[in-house]
Amino acid sequence: MYAQLGIVWLLHAGTSNRSLLNSPVKAALMSRQKWRETMADTGQLRKTFGGVFDNRTIMTLSKLLQGGKLASLESVIKQGKESLVLAGQGEKAPVAIKVYAVEAANFRRMQPYLEGDPRFKGLRGDRASTIKAWAMKEFKNLMRARDAGVNCPEPITVRDNVLILGFIGDYPLPAPRLTDSEISDPQGVYEQVVMAMRLLWNKAKIVHGDLSEYNILLWNDQTWLIDFSQSMVSEHPLATELLERDARNIAKFFKKLGVDTDDEKVLSEVRKPF
Repeated sequence: MYAQLGIVWLLHAGTSNRSLLNSPVKAALMSRQKWRETMADTGQLRKTFGGVFDNRTIMTLSKLLQGGKLASLESVIKQGKESLVLAGQGEKAPVAIKVYAVEAANFRRMQPYLEGDPRFKGLRGDRASTIKAWAMKEFKNLMRARDAGVNCPEPITVRDNVLILGFIGDYPLPAPRLTDSEISDPQGVYEQVVMAMRLLWNKAKIVHGDLSEYNILLWNDQTWLIDFSQSMVSEHPLATELLERDARNIAKFFKKLGVDTDDEKVLSEVRKPF
């Protein structure tokens, strides 16, 4: 119960970066009556968090806390239309907790990325099943990427619509995105990104599918790719189209920084076998 109470406080905390309550002693100060009243006011909770924290999500987070996969939920890193990313403590180290919206997410937009993926054959098309598969898809894609040698967050565990990842940055502050970074060596950073794309395509056998300066982090002079939920296996009918889009985004960004590149140069490098 204590873990559940801590999460309820989180729901009322809003999306500020202040410390979030997770102490059993402090959580116990909230009466059982207050707990019931808070749980009953699901409309306000959904309004505050855009549908991310529905009752099922609260229970999922509670089970992760009770099972030891999470030790605390401490601050908000990023809130998007379809997910909320929190910083917290895991079993042994800081983690990022990505919670996919169950009610706010456009689950029909996700379905084309799941259809045709042999890892998700026979998937039911309802909202809950789609979003659970979406979370699992990002977990599996990250596993493939890390096995191929790509710098990306460590996928620790996934449960329903909640994904726990290794934290990248100076906890609790996340590493900056490329778009927010001062890049002293554009050519070197460009080469790192293209190599990561090449490893994904040739070794992991996936394409990121939404790669840009907004989902690449720069930390300790190394690039780190994030947000792999939409990534597709290379045999997917849409894989080539997505690879070309990734190449176009990367070429456009680095060309502005003075790197001599274009779409075709990026694609040529990415497709080179090892």
